[in-house]
Amino acid sequence: MENACRESDSQVAITPYSLNDIVEFGRETAVTFGVFDGIHLGHQAVINTLLKHAAHDNLASVLVGFYPHPLAFLAPERCPPLLTPLPKRVEILQQFGVDEIVMLSFDAQIASMSPEAFVERVLLEKCRAKHVVVGYACQFGKNRAGNAERLVELSKGYAFDVSVVPPTEIDGAPVHSTRIREALAQGDLRQSAQLLGRPYSLIGTVVHGDGRGREIGFPTANIETQQQVYPPNGVYAIRAKLEERWLDGVLNIGMRPTFNGVNIQVEGHFFNFDEIIYGKLVEIFLVKKIRSERKFPNIEFLIQQIQRDIAAAAEILASPTSL
Repeated sequence: MENACRESDSQVAITPYSLNDIVEFGRETAVTFGVFDGIHLGHQAVINTLLKHAAHDNLASVLVGFYPHPLAFLAPERCPPLLTPLPKRVEILQQFGVDEIVMLSFDAQIASMSPEAFVERVLLEKCRAKHVVVGYACQFGKNRAGNAERLVELSKGYAFDVSVVPPTEIDGAPVHSTRIREALAQGDLRQSAQLLGRPYSLIGTVVHGDGRGREIGFPTANIETQQQVYPPNGVYAIRAKLEERWLDGVLNIGMRPTFNGVNIQVEGHFFNFDEIIYGKLVEIFLVKKIRSERKFPNIEFLIQQIQRDIAAAAEILASPTSL
């Protein structure tokens, strides 16, 4: 039976479903579950292990992703900013070839389940799991009472197999989402890209700004992102994906102190591009930081600096090692 989270054979519904909305699978499965924010190299190791066991045992591969982050429900004040908004998360996951991607709403029903109830209701009843693949640091069930060791214990009574994937290490430390957030906060784009397995990107909708960029000869796209992690304020060389087109440019993240701004804004200037794109979704890949944000004494100084920024970005993006 087709899963309730499946819109078509190639598209997964972006809106997370409650547990009651999910239709029982028509065949036995290999399952993994978790938040998968970032889908970094550690997550990828789990997914590849899932696919290997599914193929070996002739099972359907299923990934159950929780959204929003459990802390957004349990303790919003401690919830970390996103690395990967939900639509992008689903897009990346689809590229791995997982048979079914189930985005499950982390709500009161899921939060209140004991580890045993989670295994029974989610993994066995809904997913018909015969093999469960988890990372070494997995946690599940009310008050995070379940972990990889507990899952192995439970599997003995419920007749399913468990594979626990060890940490993926880079530079002697495990890859995990917190480490990526810390690298981004420090402006270390090289390390964040290394841990993610791809350059970090900001995703958002182009919205109306105050038009100052166009007034001074550098039209910009103001981008409203989805509570993602920002690197430090400053100017970055970027590559942007707008629908099916790729654009080179520069991105400013900051408060625009020359104009006495008070809120952080994300503004992109794309080279040789002057189209009206309000309401369109754009993905910004951060290639390299050019400089930190600073206040200029007047508009003329700012214009001269923008010209230098554009030249620097063009040189960076012309490198064969750039994205």
